[in-house]
Amino acid sequence: MDQAGRTAKAGRERPSTMTIATVVAGAVIVLLLGIPLVVQVITAFRGPFLPFGVSSAQWGVENFQTLWSLREDFWAVLGSTAVFVGGSTVLSLLMAFGLAWVTVRTNAPFRRVISILVIVPFIVPPIVKAQAYLLMLSPESGVLNQLLHLIPGMSGVTIDPFSFATMTFIQSLTNVTFPFLMIVPILTGMDGALEESARVSGASWAQTLRRVTLPMLWPGLLGVTVLTFILGLGSLEVPLLFGQESGKSIFALKLWTLISAGAGELPQYGLAAAWGCIFLVITTIAFVIYLRATRDAERRASISGKGFRPTTMRLGAWRIPVLVAVFVFTLLTAILPLFALLWSAITPYPIAFSFAALAEQTHFTAFGEVLGDGEFWASLGRTLLIAGGSATIACVAATVLAYGIARSRSTPWTRAVDLFASSSVAIPAVIAGFAMFLTFLVINPVIPIAGTIAALVIAYSYRVSIAYRSGYSATLQIRRELEEAAQISGASRFEGFRRIVAPLLMPTVFAVWIQMFILGTNEFTLPAFLATPETRPLSVYMYAMINPRSAQLYAPDQGAAMALIFTLLVFVIGYGLQWAVSLRAIGRARRRSRLADVAAVPGPAGGAAAAAVAAAEAPATDTRSIAAQEQRELSRR
Repeated sequence: MDQAGRTAKAGRERPSTMTIATVVAGAVIVLLLGIPLVVQVITAFRGPFLPFGVSSAQWGVENFQTLWSLREDFWAVLGSTAVFVGGSTVLSLLMAFGLAWVTVRTNAPFRRVISILVIVPFIVPPIVKAQAYLLMLSPESGVLNQLLHLIPGMSGVTIDPFSFATMTFIQSLTNVTFPFLMIVPILTGMDGALEESARVSGASWAQTLRRVTLPMLWPGLLGVTVLTFILGLGSLEVPLLFGQESGKSIFALKLWTLISAGAGELPQYGLAAAWGCIFLVITTIAFVIYLRATRDAERRASISGKGFRPTTMRLGAWRIPVLVAVFVFTLLTAILPLFALLWSAITPYPIAFSFAALAEQTHFTAFGEVLGDGEFWASLGRTLLIAGGSATIACVAATVLAYGIARSRSTPWTRAVDLFASSSVAIPAVIAGFAMFLTFLVINPVIPIAGTIAALVIAYSYRVSIAYRSGYSATLQIRRELEEAAQISGASRFEGFRRIVAPLLMPTVFAVWIQMFILGTNEFTLPAFLATPETRPLSVYMYAMINPRSAQLYAPDQGAAMALIFTLLVFVIGYGLQWAVSLRAIGRARRRSRLADVAAVPGPAGGAAAAAVAAAEAPATDTRSIAAQEQRELSRR
């Protein structure tokens, strides 16, 4: 073989830079998702108390035997969790579907305002929402119970905030925004012509809903149900604040209790890992059932073309009742919780609202004390660092891997990688937090990372599937001709990705980064397992301020003031970034308009401008709703 042949063969065998980048990105995602879950499974089979990696730990099934020996506790946890998570999921879906239907398929007034009001609770950190509901429902000073007592005949009725039913309903209120964001695009994409045909044929409203609407929507609704169920299963905030008495048997609180041993007790890592394995199997089965049930969802597609417009239903006499229902929802999810927080922040101790108390006993010193608290600013800085770092890691790794998979030939291997990278949506946050906690504990003798900010950044990045699915969808919307033209001109595949594809993907990537950043600032479940007093983010520090067991840190008025400041900061940062993205998009649109004008001019300058316009218009990516993209992609699988 001559020199040219050997060089060509070596070039074919040598992996390209793009291949290496894709492998590295895949390895990062494996480290984020696979290793912690493997460590948790191994821990479940080693030792009754100590984690894997400790010399005295032994292999065996003792943890599962212990779990089975406590059968009454085992079935109580399964039953309580099923009722709590299942009940809250059903209630959340009913409310979300009703609100989505009103905003998309009816002629209700103020539909844009209603859409914004439903999304507002999304920016409120979950631990803040749980705290606000707890203050709102206080039997002595809660504003909701006060309003209830003003209703004729209800003066003797008081809502118990710590009952199981109340806790389930509160959990459903905190989760409404998530299914709402996913159901809206499903309803928007559904053609109402079939419903109109059914009504013209004599079908009643109920018959149309049962025989036409729900059969068309059920694959999408099933996906929303599964994801909402998994989200509720991994949520720790409401069980932690409301369930110390009635909710001890809920899985998330059970797991947290097992590793938060009291004085004179050892943390039961092995038993907690066994519990985690049981519920991980349950969520995996639910996810697989969903994937199989929705694999032929395209058959139910009803969008007919570019001229498609969803039909709307006239509410008629139902307009007033619908608006009243929306007002009650807004009252319960935004107005009263924020008022309860404000009242708690400006009063020295829990007292019922009255105008006399408002005039004589209120002050704003708690806000000044919070702003003068050095730990508040330190926790805020750590929160921004952790949220920004984790969003960056997840977006970079997911975008590179998504491009590599989307541009590769479909094989069992690429499909397996695609499924694995999408699987973090099936892992509840409480299981991810516990698995990360075990992993850092095991590797700490070699890599001292447990209890550091780096550990939190890695743990927060586990929601990488959000960025992966969005990057995958955006890559498929970019025509291959652009990369092929670059390669014909001598650019390598990596250069084509870096100079052509990556700039076109940037709007989507940045939109995903903002959403993951907001999720990171709101996160409480993961740092509840991983943070120390030196590394705790603001959500954990705020919980310490409202937890009576925190002793010296306990200051409920400052905790309420901190919650309001925290919510305002998240709102300003989140919407400020969205506003910056909007300005950039507007600037690009104006540049395209100017280029289009130049392209109309005959000559070389016009030809170059026309090519630039074509390249700029290539990716028409919808970056407003990552949840919607996630749901659509999962529906296709």
